[in-house]
Parts: sequence; structure tokens; C-alpha cells
Amino acid sequence: MRCAGRTSWQARQAIGLWLADAPAVVRADALQIVAELVANVIQHVPGGSGRDWVKLRLGFGAGFVRLEVVDPGTLTSAPCFVPLRPVSMEEAGRGLGIVAGLSARCGAYVAERGRRVVWAELATAGAVPET
Repeated sequence: MRCAGRTSWQARQAIGLWLADAPAVVRADALQIVAELVANVIQHVPGGSGRDWVKLRLGFGAGFVRLEVVDPGTLTSAPCFVPLRPVSMEEAGRGLGIVAGLSARCGAYVAERGRRVVWAELATAGAVPET
């Protein structure tokens, strides 16, 4: 991805501004989650013409905040969300485990035109999102 060095920083800045009034723990967890998900886009999504982008979405519900990272998808566009176990000694691949550990719920799906959406929901005020 082009401008990969600033992409994670820009995503964290946006989330920090959007959640400026949120509880500190929610904001901190959201910043870590967006950093992990954007890093995955930079590392795993093939580049090319029209593919050097990432989109953030933030939504609010009763007792939760939902963060989504949308990317152009991979060649197979499979919605893959397989966190490594926390005890894994692998040097890479722990990001989704961090996301799963910080969020109340998380997952992935393929949207229109093969775009992949990876999402995480964070509970606010002690509430857990409904399934």
C-alpha cells in the first residue's frame, strides 16, 4: 500500500478524534484495534491500481461502539478472521488475537465488489453488545 508509513497514524488520529469523549479505556482499546487491523491491510492486501486505500467506519449502538476497517480485498477475498491463540510463540500474526482480546465481539465479511470488512465491537459503560 502506498503511504503505508502514515496510514496507521492517520487511522489512529481519526479514531482518537471520533472517540474524544468516550471513556479512556474504550478510546485506548479502539486505537490499538485500528492499529492492528490497518497493519493487516498494509501487510496482506496486494497493491495495484486503485487498491491503495483503506476505509474506517465507526458506529455507535446501545452500550457499544463498532469499528470497521474496509479494504479492497485479497485475490480470494475470503473473509478470514482467525486469531492465533494467546500463548502462540509466533513473532507475527498476533494482531487478530489482540483484537479478539480487546473487543466484545469481532469478525469479518466480504462486501460488494470483493471488499473485505473486518470489525470489532467494544462495550461501553459495562454493557456487552447483543448478538
